[in-house]
Amino acid sequence: MLFVVLSNSKNGTCKERVARRIQWKNPEGTNLIAEYWLTTEYPNVIQIVETDNVQLLLNAIAEWDDVFDISIYPAITGEVGMKNAQEMMKNL
Repeated sequence: MLFVVLSNSKNGTCKERVARRIQWKNPEGTNLIAEYWLTTEYPNVIQIVETDNVQLLLNAIAEWDDVFDISIYPAITGEVGMKNAQEMMKNL
C-alpha cells in the first residue's frame, strides 16, 4: 500500500533534523519510493512510502515528532486512479 507522508519542520530544529536524517534509515518492511525537500512553508518534506504494515510508519513518526509535525495519507498511483475512474464512468 502507498502512503504520502507530509512533514513540516518545527522551529529551531534544523541542525538536529539534518544530523538525524543523515544517519536515519527507513524501517525494514518499508520502501521509500521518493523523498522531496521543499522550500515551501508547508510541507517541508514529502515522502512516498510503500508498506503493508502501517504500524511501521507510525513507529517512524514517533521517532521524528519532536522535530516535525507529520501527516500520513493513504494513496494510489495516477494509473490506478485512472483505471478506477474509467470503471466508475462505465457504471454511470
